[in-house]
Amino acid sequence: MSRYTIMLNNHYQSRRRLHAVTWAEAQSGPPHALSWTLTCKVEGEVISTATANQKSVAKEEAARIACERLGIN
Repeated sequence: MSRYTIMLNNHYQSRRRLHAVTWAEAQSGPPHALSWTLTCKVEGEVISTATANQKSVAKEEAARIACERLGIN
């Protein structure tokens, strides 16, 4: 996990909402050039989506966008 992913998880865990944040992932493209799309959901509501050529990069970007939209800093 990276900075924003940790920040997002810590925010909800400190409020005893341990399972509030969930992730949906999808991949597309040929095996040698996969593209990952990660969707961040908070309590079932889609908050952000990001796409990148690495799964971890897409997840971190989706977490960054979610933190920004939710005012978590």
